[in-house]
Amino acid sequence: MSKVYIWIGQFHSNAEFETYIDQSKFRQWWAEHDEDNLELSCQFCKELNISSYDEDFLVTKFSACGIDELVKMIPAKTEKVMQLCKEQNIQKANAAICYNTGEDITRTQAKKAKSMFFLGTFDFQADEIEGVSTSLAGLRNLTWVGITHKSKDEFMQYFNQDEYLEELRKFNNGEIKKRPSPMLRCQFCKDLGINFYYPEFLHIEFADNIIEAKELVRNVIKDEFLYDAVDFTLEKQKIRMANCAFCYIPNGFRDKKKDQKIFIFKKELFRNGNKPKNYIEELDNYNGLTFLGGFMWD
Repeated sequence: MSKVYIWIGQFHSNAEFETYIDQSKFRQWWAEHDEDNLELSCQFCKELNISSYDEDFLVTKFSACGIDELVKMIPAKTEKVMQLCKEQNIQKANAAICYNTGEDITRTQAKKAKSMFFLGTFDFQADEIEGVSTSLAGLRNLTWVGITHKSKDEFMQYFNQDEYLEELRKFNNGEIKKRPSPMLRCQFCKDLGINFYYPEFLHIEFADNIIEAKELVRNVIKDEFLYDAVDFTLEKQKIRMANCAFCYIPNGFRDKKKDQKIFIFKKELFRNGNKPKNYIEELDNYNGLTFLGGFMWD
């Protein structure tokens, strides 16, 4: 069982909390110059005296309902977390940070946080999150949203992989000797650098009219614990209205042999070829829609 450090604190809003941990400026500098710039580190990192953290090992929670509801959302023993809050006389909190103890933050550094209370080290237990099916934990929701002027039929051609799958079936059955040509892939797969997608993990939502983007995105993600992150990202990218959104979950099987590895490097961070290994560069649009990001809670 993995262990995590946990901090909790009180912020005026979720947007303020997101700003506290936002290291996009640091990441952009690093991508351009391949060196640290501590002045651009997020406030959380500055307080711990580190340059950056690894997003893959960070879990954040925010509850507008206060500390009682927040504690229920933290992936650790609820009773233990609540007991430590009482011992430290913490009566108000609406935000929490969890970080894997095996990564690049020491306990000494963790104690240096000023804007949040450091509660200590806990066993990571996703099943302690009250009221939520743990089947959603760990699913990476790659999400796109925007306004399309195509008809629904025209838009769906982007995902039409019938020709490729038919050739793949023939190859697997020994009817043909060559694997299907990559040119037969649907444009969605070409854009993501995969051969085919699993339809059960693709969710598409159309609206009859142009409506609030967050409503459409929530309909394709269907995970309330991601809504705050989605709303913040929409605001950050200044996407307010839309009539179409889609989401693909490349690790929907939770099986390393079946799951697909799709990592899209945001274009604002891509400079001079400083792109992490196994990542693909973000495109300007995907069938006319904007890539919003990959959303996941652990």
